[in-house]
Amino acid sequence: MNEANDNFNISKIESYLYSILNGVVSDHTFVGTLPDTIDEKWDDMCLIDCSNTVVDEDARATGIVFVSMYARPNFDGTKNVPKMSSLEVKLNEVIRSAYDKNYRISRAGTSADYDSNRNWHYNTAQLNILIF
Repeated sequence: MNEANDNFNISKIESYLYSILNGVVSDHTFVGTLPDTIDEKWDDMCLIDCSNTVVDEDARATGIVFVSMYARPNFDGTKNVPKMSSLEVKLNEVIRSAYDKNYRISRAGTSADYDSNRNWHYNTAQLNILIF
């Protein structure tokens, strides 16, 4: 019978990702949901979404995490592409430099979208996570 591995816990994965992303990709990093109100001074945000299932494979587990990078639009409402590019470059840097004995992350793909409730553009990176 396998003993439970605490590294497989969603909250532990969220804490790890928050620790490596917050203050690097964005100073405004959130887990699970964005705040109801957004400070007018913010020009970017980062959302970590670990809502997908972690699959226990005995000695290790795998999972998918989505990291959404939000950029305040330009004054005319268009996408702030330079800001978005900067967020994505920072995420890539974090992924390349991240080392933890319990977690390995890789970027699987990215999609772009628009949050009509907040009127912000965002790109979402799909990360594969291998958990030991």
